[in-house]
Amino acid sequence: MRRDRARNVAPILLLLLAGAADAKQPHLPPPNGNGGCQEYSSYSMRAQGTPSTGPLGLPYMRPPPGCRTFNSSAVEKVLTNLTSRMTDPDLARLFENTYPNTLDTTIRWAGPNLTFVVTGDIPAEWLRDSSNQMKVYLPLLAHDEPLRQLTKGVINLQARYIAQYPYCNAFQPPPESGLPPQGGSGDTGASVSPPDNLTIVWTCGYELDSVLSFLQLSRLYYEYSNDTSIFTFNNGSWFTTVEGILQLIEDQAVPTYDDEGNVVSFYNISGPNQQYMKNNGRGPPKALTGMIGTTYRPSDDVVDFPYNIPHQAMAVVELRGLASIYSQLKAVARADPELHTIMSALSAPHIDTLALKRANKVEKGIYEYGTVTTKHWGEVFAYEVDGFGGVAIQDDPNVPSLVSIPYLGFVNATNKIYRNTRKMVLSRTGNPYYGFGPAIRGVTSPHVDEKHVWPMGLVSEVVSATKDEDVLTAFAWLKNSTTGLGLIHESVNTHDGTDYTRSWFAWANSYFAEAVLQIAETKPHLLFKDGKGWNLTAVLDA
Repeated sequence: MRRDRARNVAPILLLLLAGAADAKQPHLPPPNGNGGCQEYSSYSMRAQGTPSTGPLGLPYMRPPPGCRTFNSSAVEKVLTNLTSRMTDPDLARLFENTYPNTLDTTIRWAGPNLTFVVTGDIPAEWLRDSSNQMKVYLPLLAHDEPLRQLTKGVINLQARYIAQYPYCNAFQPPPESGLPPQGGSGDTGASVSPPDNLTIVWTCGYELDSVLSFLQLSRLYYEYSNDTSIFTFNNGSWFTTVEGILQLIEDQAVPTYDDEGNVVSFYNISGPNQQYMKNNGRGPPKALTGMIGTTYRPSDDVVDFPYNIPHQAMAVVELRGLASIYSQLKAVARADPELHTIMSALSAPHIDTLALKRANKVEKGIYEYGTVTTKHWGEVFAYEVDGFGGVAIQDDPNVPSLVSIPYLGFVNATNKIYRNTRKMVLSRTGNPYYGFGPAIRGVTSPHVDEKHVWPMGLVSEVVSATKDEDVLTAFAWLKNSTTGLGLIHESVNTHDGTDYTRSWFAWANSYFAEAVLQIAETKPHLLFKDGKGWNLTAVLDA
């Protein structure tokens, strides 16, 4: 396993230097574990506050106000409004615990322009996780200036990390934080090429969705805030990072064998915790398809085949989004001298053209190589392919996943191939990683094992559902699978709800909250006593 994931019986304690942290982040409350505050890795493993009034009696799991790592007035306003209207007190409590969880517990340090966000019970920042942890707050940025500044800092720090180590997926605290590099990385003793530095990097597993998540967070931040400062910060380092991402993407679209039969490799990793990596750390071979290779899945597991189709779907959306942003910025730069100077000096001034060209190739590759006609399900999206005929038919609950494709924006939920795919991977006979039992049912992952369902997969069912009953069924499984702790676990045993991994998994908490907000706006009759509509902007403007 790439992540050192903690079972409920062995939490990972986060190590902090209280004095240094307090000196560097005067606008934040004392972090968990400092100033008399209990570490949330321990706090989250026991029921805390007053139970909800529903049959499950879910506890109130937010840390005391003085122990929260960031406070947002906009989040509190939305939280109060939404929960006061919800019919189900247990579902309301689950939302109450999860919606602010990232801000309450994972903002380990924030400076004027940089923000370090841990994934939860692991003391490192994953690019993908931190992007998804913060995404649920983006609609609030126009109503909460400190929250906007905090989010901008996340993007700025991600840009630095990617510029330094574009193939790496998780990172140590920045030097400015005063926090020491943490031990326990799965890359200890590994040989990585390009080489990494474990005082900066936590793990260097190349996952395409890591850089795509940075592009997504940047795009959505700009759409919600109209703030160009992320593009001009540090003399336009965001553009340098994007140029590096585009180069990585072009490199990873190159097939394994060149015209003379030589093996081409831009990244490899091998070592004591990477024994499963094929071909001396290069991974499985790939043909020329127009798509973009990856070495690891969103679960941090090595791929079976290098073209992960959910990755490709996300790439199409985010490369086109990048092209759109760049085109907009060219217009904005005409009236912004600083932005104009930065964009005029770019080594690749046609970022929009490059991004669109690759997006089109990837989309063509998906439909040419990434779909399979099956006997029982019709034409479906494969999970992974290699372009030689190798195909993995399954799904994984970590996003991007096949079930989450409409959420990613690649196709809508009524698309025929998607409908067939959804039926297949949410079936006992169509997906080898579909678990079911009295405790929970849904998509499992080899990252843990085939008998542990990941609630995150159930959230993907909610955000991509077209039928009311599918939403209600998924919500029922979610609220009944918290082991009485009122938080979204990483995984839960299908036959024993007390056997779970990670009581503190902030990405899953944010994703669940995002789903509740989506249903509140699109299907309010499923959540509210009066069934009347709900609008986030109206709540914030009131």
